[in-house]
Amino acid sequence: MAFSQWWSFTDALVAYDLNQAGVYEFGNSTNDVVYIGSTNDMKRRLKEHLGEGTTSCIKQNAKVYRIEYTPYYLTRERELVEEFIRVYGRLPRCNSVRP
Repeated sequence: MAFSQWWSFTDALVAYDLNQAGVYEFGNSTNDVVYIGSTNDMKRRLKEHLGEGTTSCIKQNAKVYRIEYTPYYLTRERELVEEFIRVYGRLPRCNSVRP
């Protein structure tokens, strides 16, 4: 399954996400990717991000998100990060290490 459309990164929308494995991207107000992540429980992980402190990079920059459910989330995250680096020559703004 490919990424869905961008959704507003809010508690109300995250409540509809599934407790399944997958990858996700956060975008800023112009839909530029600022973070790529993966998890074995999408809803739980997104809620954790929503609860981050106000000084975190994600809290300051993530306005929208999109997800892709896949049991191969670790491999898919590496693919997405490597593709981002090929295109932009760096990690997304809020990623601090390569997966």
